[in-house]
Amino acid sequence: MSYLNINDVIEPVTETTELQRLARVLWLDAISDQVVLFDMTETPKRPWVMRLSELRSILDNGDIKTATIVPSPFMLRIEEDLSEKEKYFRDKNWRRIQNLIETEIPGEIFQPGAMGRLIADQALKLEIHKKTIYRLLYRYWMNGQVRNALLPDRFNSGGPGKNKQYRDGKKPGRKVYFQGVEADTQSKVLTEADKNCIKVGFSLFATGKVGTITDAYIKMLRRFYTSKTQPGYCIEPPLLPANELPTARQFAYWGHKAYDDITVLRGRSGERNWQKDHRPLIGTVRDGLRGPCHLFEIDATVADIYLVSRYNRDWIIGRPVIYVIIDTFSGMITGVYVGLEGPSWNGARQALFNAFTQKKEFCADNGVDITPDEWPCHHLPHEIFADRGEMLGQAAEGLASGLRINLGIAPPYRPDWKAIVESSFKVLNVTTQIHWIPGAVRKRNKERGERDYRLDATLNLAEFTKIIIQGILHYNKHNRQPDRLTKEMIADQVEPTPIGIWSWALRNDRIDENTQADELIYLHLLPRDRGSIQKGGIKFKGMFYICDLAVEQNWFARARHRGVSSIPCWYDPNSTEHIWIQNNQGKFLRCDLRKSEIRYHGYRFDEVIDMLAIIKQESPDSKYTKLVGKVSLDGEISGVVKAAKKDKSLTTQVSSKSEKMGNIRSNRANERLQERKDSFVPDDLRSSVPPQSDAISSVGVAENYAGARSAEVIDLLSRLRPGAKK
Repeated sequence: MSYLNINDVIEPVTETTELQRLARVLWLDAISDQVVLFDMTETPKRPWVMRLSELRSILDNGDIKTATIVPSPFMLRIEEDLSEKEKYFRDKNWRRIQNLIETEIPGEIFQPGAMGRLIADQALKLEIHKKTIYRLLYRYWMNGQVRNALLPDRFNSGGPGKNKQYRDGKKPGRKVYFQGVEADTQSKVLTEADKNCIKVGFSLFATGKVGTITDAYIKMLRRFYTSKTQPGYCIEPPLLPANELPTARQFAYWGHKAYDDITVLRGRSGERNWQKDHRPLIGTVRDGLRGPCHLFEIDATVADIYLVSRYNRDWIIGRPVIYVIIDTFSGMITGVYVGLEGPSWNGARQALFNAFTQKKEFCADNGVDITPDEWPCHHLPHEIFADRGEMLGQAAEGLASGLRINLGIAPPYRPDWKAIVESSFKVLNVTTQIHWIPGAVRKRNKERGERDYRLDATLNLAEFTKIIIQGILHYNKHNRQPDRLTKEMIADQVEPTPIGIWSWALRNDRIDENTQADELIYLHLLPRDRGSIQKGGIKFKGMFYICDLAVEQNWFARARHRGVSSIPCWYDPNSTEHIWIQNNQGKFLRCDLRKSEIRYHGYRFDEVIDMLAIIKQESPDSKYTKLVGKVSLDGEISGVVKAAKKDKSLTTQVSSKSEKMGNIRSNRANERLQERKDSFVPDDLRSSVPPQSDAISSVGVAENYAGARSAEVIDLLSRLRPGAKK
């Protein structure tokens, strides 16, 4: 039986099917045997319902098939590239339909007769037209049910990235009217200094030092926007003119931008009240989980071992960072990253990318051969729980808006909030026997005279990654936790191991996967950096890459003619073989490592970067030897020049400038003849046949048959040849 997930797109194959066009699965319920479909047309209509079993039967018969939809170009942007206006536009539209999407009863809007009633109530509540809500809902469903579907679709219009310039006398913002007449009030265009003043003033409200935002606004004006007086005077300084003051609306807007709602709530309520009344409630870690892929936990640790470089085992590169992503419901380790990044967002995003993609190729690259069933994890979750450090950045916020993944942030010094992933580190340490490998960190204090354990480092990054992968496979297959079994699992005699629970969920369609396009996963999780288009290819981190698009459009020839240009590149830090670029439509194109760059093949980016940095360094001995060589060379050159000058001074012949310059050509010819006479010719290259008696035996005669000025005669004759310059 074929499986369907929410957000899947199906397309008709034959003309006999009930589906006449592309349709997206908006919601399904296996209990009631219903599935809600939405036609993918330019003028969409209301979603419609059919039986889930019937749709699966049509899918099994081959009358329809699942299709892959490339996201619209305006959605292929990450959070940090969005302007504040675009974010405001998106969030405003989302608030208009949020109550219709996130209902207490899942899929309530798709119940018979519910859609029109709910939309009418929402329109009345917001005082907007019903068509506006219908338009936003259809757009949300059409583009994959992510919040970024509500961004403004101006991909081919406008001037993105340009700051708005106000003409003299033009008032920014909407016009102000008083009693029906436009008021002559000039709004202020805020500068960075104004925003910093607002941030300082709003902190009074955020930390609970004043009662309201208005009070904080008044204190900010009194401190930063009054005329200053001489010290010692008691006169209250006057307020600046109205057109030099930020408005109360600007103060509230930029204040909330500087301090998020949680920070304001925690600061105003105090730590004690926050812990008592506002913090998330404590419960069993698996309470409320629907199944695998509902909640992932991610955490990082610095491994207790020192590694060496793959290029040279005498180069110690320090201790690696291990990121582990684990499914809270099943205990399955779904993703891992072993490298030198982190703990940071760059390390976390690589672990997330590994969790959301197939594992067979990843394991093969690290020397471990598996079948897809041995590590069947390539799904996106609905929620991720992590530490504050790596997941509070602006880039991580793109997970929520771009991939529809809710973020949960643990408070400081609370590892019990991520008990599952924290305990997995201990299990992996025991399974992989890290503390018994050469180069491992010793827990006890080193005694005087004892050998430094860092000098025993033996494993490189690839070998250590292979050990971690094998340890994870062993953990997923053999780590028994019977308390995870549900009543249905016990009835089906499921093995209480992570892979046993995960496989049971796959067979019974219990994995509530968050389906998203591969382009969105690449965009939000692959790290990005700038490369340059040069005559030899796309240069990225010291290596050259090529692709068909660049060759077809003559990028490299144009770079040789016009100069180097910059281009954004996405890359997988675990492999230098490929990078990705975007074309004009936002589609990702793969670029391959140039064949001449074979020395970088099979390595990771951080290894290549470290290698290039090491080989560029010059040792003190090499610098000294080079300096000695330069001094010696300077002495040799000076000696030769000095001897030549002395020899020239002994010449008694004195000639004029015209004689010296006029005989250059004949002197050159005579010097060339003398060099030929004095040159050494090996015996085996001489002719073994004796010359004929009537042949010219002297080369000198042939060269000088025209007399002393033979070289000039030969030059004149050569100019008279056909096609020669006269």
